Amino acid sequence: MRLFPAPRPFSVVEGRDPFVLATMLDFYAEPFAPVLDVTANARKMWDGVVWDGDRVCSDIDPLTRPNVVADFRQLPFGDDSFGVIVFDPPHLPPAASSPRSKRQLVRDYGLAWSDDDVSACFAPFLAEAHRVLRQEGLIFAKLKDFVHNHRYHWTLTDFIWAVRGQDGLTPCDLIVKHDPSGGLLNSSQWEQQHHVRNAHSWWVVVRKGGCERHR
Repeated sequence: MRLFPAPRPFSVVEGRDPFVLATMLDFYAEPFAPVLDVTANARKMWDGVVWDGDRVCSDIDPLTRPNVVADFRQLPFGDDSFGVIVFDPPHLPPAASSPRSKRQLVRDYGLAWSDDDVSACFAPFLAEAHRVLRQEGLIFAKLKDFVHNHRYHWTLTDFIWAVRGQDGLTPCDLIVKHDPSGGLLNSSQWEQQHHVRNAHSWWVVVRKGGCERHR
């Protein structure tokens, strides 16, 4: 156990994912808790992150050389196996992205979703997460709202509703990450612009059990 409490972070963070993830692990997670990243891909989220507990990286793409090849909707792990699950669901490409930028997204983040909405994957993932999480274990879910196929996708809202539909899970905190390099994609595809530059993403904290830890 910690001798002193971790510094209380702000709800808005300026920085990149590794900084946010390290902050969340330090503040929310039990020391040495085993961590499962179910969407590890190239592991860019873990650049420079130090964690003393066990960490398992799984991904559906064997070319990324994960510890375990697995679909996050059907996890090959036993019940009550992990203290933290990290979830970065598939991203749909921004409407203004070029073919080259889309290929880069695939290489860096495992973009592999053919449907026009990723929210259908939330319920099966959450059912598996509830099964493999220990009691009072945590889900750290990184979510991105975006414009795709002429529609704004409210991914955060869809995810929270899916959590509320899964017995035994509680959404209990939210961090807004502002990426200094976010929203810099330039495109001349349209002369008229209808949306602001999207330079933020959400990190949602979900707990198996109640909102607050009891030990």
